[in-house]
Amino acid sequence: MTFNPILHGLRGLAAMAVLLYHWRGTYPRAAMAGHQVPFLGTEWDLFFFVNVGWNGVHWFFVLSGYLLASKLLQKQTTLDAAAIGRFWQRRVLRIYPAVWVQLTLLLPFSYMVGLAPEYRWQAVLANYLLWPDPLPGSVGFYNTVYWTLPLELTFYLLLPFIVLLQRRLGFWTVMGLAMATTLTWRFGIIWLNENQGTTISMIRLRTILPGMLMIFMAGYAITRFPQHISDRTRYALLALGLALYIGWHQVMVATRTELPRTHWFIITWEIGLGLLIALLVALLLKPLKPWRWLGSRPLVWLGDMSFGIYLWHWPVLRQMRKLMHGPWNTVEGSWLALLICLAVTLPLAALSYRFVEKPVLDWIARRQRPTLTPA
Repeated sequence: MTFNPILHGLRGLAAMAVLLYHWRGTYPRAAMAGHQVPFLGTEWDLFFFVNVGWNGVHWFFVLSGYLLASKLLQKQTTLDAAAIGRFWQRRVLRIYPAVWVQLTLLLPFSYMVGLAPEYRWQAVLANYLLWPDPLPGSVGFYNTVYWTLPLELTFYLLLPFIVLLQRRLGFWTVMGLAMATTLTWRFGIIWLNENQGTTISMIRLRTILPGMLMIFMAGYAITRFPQHISDRTRYALLALGLALYIGWHQVMVATRTELPRTHWFIITWEIGLGLLIALLVALLLKPLKPWRWLGSRPLVWLGDMSFGIYLWHWPVLRQMRKLMHGPWNTVEGSWLALLICLAVTLPLAALSYRFVEKPVLDWIARRQRPTLTPA
């Protein structure tokens, strides 16, 4: 599979979307000031895309589903036990080393500055293993963004078997099973936790793979998207997809406080979001001139740094307020917080990529490179 800079750029934008969303939640004054700005006889939310920046996680899931499935679905790929073992090894080493280094640095630092007076060894071990709540024996994560990583790891575990199942049963059967699994899980969680509150239900909907499987599989489905359609059709579908994508968020934002827990939208909204993201990604696989900026060098660089940005931005945002005195409750202070966050997070992400992620990936590539015996 050839390198596609646009997909790398989308990954970088997804990481920045999550960063901006958490910045808006931690230092909200700037977003509040731009919430209802009058223009042309109506009021506009200038921070609309920042307010829904949580969907950067769903972009990550869709992109992972597509990129990894594309590699495993190649005709020359033999999925025997050895090949599956190599695939799992690559994916595990893509996630864990950067997390381990971050925890090893953050835990002593937090203890020394008094942000965390004590650590229980069970909690530390669960964080190093990425053992998520609500699994038995789990604890809360020290870094809240870790909740997505067990989902990724579980999908990596299942993906080779999904590919093998497709080769036996066919693409549409596999997609139907994935949809049925996700809908059944989500309906069951809502029904079983009817009296425990929406927050508990949403946590269990999203933190275990069956509830999010179809979002990954939406990316998997991109591998069957026809690439021979004309540019005119592609432009039309892209405009329609963007309109539906924005409208889907508008409906979600407008109704999230009014919907009962058992409403169909609670069960299906993330599935619909994943399918819309998959449509947009599929349409952008072939570069269209107005969208080539997505593959620009700055965005490709952000794509390289995306995992580090995702890991480091949250502890930086959370600890700034505790370690630094500043006008955080003003509009100016909110913008200052963003600048400081970027000034600290981006170098940390670059260091993580340069000294942890890339060396590990290069090492595993050398280790798994087939050796040729001279004739």
